[in-house]
Amino acid sequence: MGVQTALQLVNNALQELGLPQAQTIASSLDDQTGFQCLGLLNSIGTQLYRAHDWHFLEKTAEITGNGVDDSYPLPADFGRIVNQTQWSSSMKRPMSGPVSPQAWSWVQYGIVSVGVYYRYRIIGSRLHIFPKLANGEKVNFYYMTERWAINGPDNIPKIAVTSDSDRTIYDDYLLIAGLKFKLWSAKGMDSAGLYAEFEYMLNNQKAQSQGAPTISLTTSYNEQFISGRNIPDGGWNV
Repeated sequence: MGVQTALQLVNNALQELGLPQAQTIASSLDDQTGFQCLGLLNSIGTQLYRAHDWHFLEKTAEITGNGVDDSYPLPADFGRIVNQTQWSSSMKRPMSGPVSPQAWSWVQYGIVSVGVYYRYRIIGSRLHIFPKLANGEKVNFYYMTERWAINGPDNIPKIAVTSDSDRTIYDDYLLIAGLKFKLWSAKGMDSAGLYAEFEYMLNNQKAQSQGAPTISLTTSYNEQFISGRNIPDGGWNV
């Protein structure tokens, strides 16, 4: 989570570019440069949210069936779903999907075999599930929240920076690098070097923000769970 306020981020970027400090970013009447930087900061924040599955924007959701409805509202802060995380947790089985519009029409109106897996599709702001969830049946999934900004005084997540005291969930130095690049580009200046700096910081954050697994250079496996890698094929004469 970022430490600096939005105004501090903007002024650090302006200082590195050799430009005067902004008095505020909330009003174009009080500071035109600061107000422009507010728009650029929100542009960067939204683009970063769309560019990567940041672990600090990842949340979980649970839906409990009622035996009647075939669709359920997505979380209020839903941005996008994390692929391959949809499970019927009560049945311990993954869900199938998202199915195409053609496949959804087939399961809705064709002669189909239900089988043991739920199918799903996101339409608008609702998660549609086939067949209907039984009463008490639970479905769980991960999603990315679209609320990457934080209201300064109250620490309430929101979708954009709107005041000087707001903060963000992103790394401060990544945003400063992005602000310098965006502002210099908007003013028609040569921004190739600033873009390289921003790209370096972005790749650095993607690689380090949530760790990485150990990569083995041998052909052996060390599995802590039962799988095909540590149990041989066959009947084992039992």
